Amino acid sequence: MSMDFKQLQENWVNDKKHIKSDTDSISLIYKKIKKKQKENFFFYYGTITILITTCIAISLFFYHIAPVKQLLSRIGAGLMILGLIVRILIEVISIGKAKKINKLDDLLKTATNTTKFHSYRKFIHEIIAPTIVTLYTIGFFMITPEFSLYLKKWQVLLMNTSYVVIGILLFFIIRKGVQKEMKKLREIASIKSDIESD
Repeated sequence: MSMDFKQLQENWVNDKKHIKSDTDSISLIYKKIKKKQKENFFFYYGTITILITTCIAISLFFYHIAPVKQLLSRIGAGLMILGLIVRILIEVISIGKAKKINKLDDLLKTATNTTKFHSYRKFIHEIIAPTIVTLYTIGFFMITPEFSLYLKKWQVLLMNTSYVVIGILLFFIIRKGVQKEMKKLREIASIKSDIESD
């Protein structure tokens, strides 16, 4: 009987250590997820700031500096501004979805929701964002005919060339940021599969 009690006591001590180490590893994993999510929040807020600044600048430009008069140009300006507003709303929704993930207590559920969020962001970056950029570009070039009435040919050519060059530069800068975001979200998804396999 004394031997059984001793064995039971040893098992109890070993199980307590195992529980503590599991709790520590879960806590560590949760901290990793939180850190990666926090880094992504900076990306989202930065994107929103840039988009709002651009939207305000373009709106002021078309209202005060170069109010467009032709219907085609107004549609073009509308496409540009509307595209920016839609993109801002998408980023705000993304922040809301990401914050909901952070409020959950269960680690596996947090990782699962992060995986769903990854799919959502991937859809935004692969389908929605290119569509918005395409509409924005169409809008920009719809304004060109009216600008050519007031500007010299070389100025219009410079404006269009600058748009393309800046667009290419922004593409690579934004692509790098998106890749970083996707990498962090993939790492969180990887943590989720590690949890599920244990």
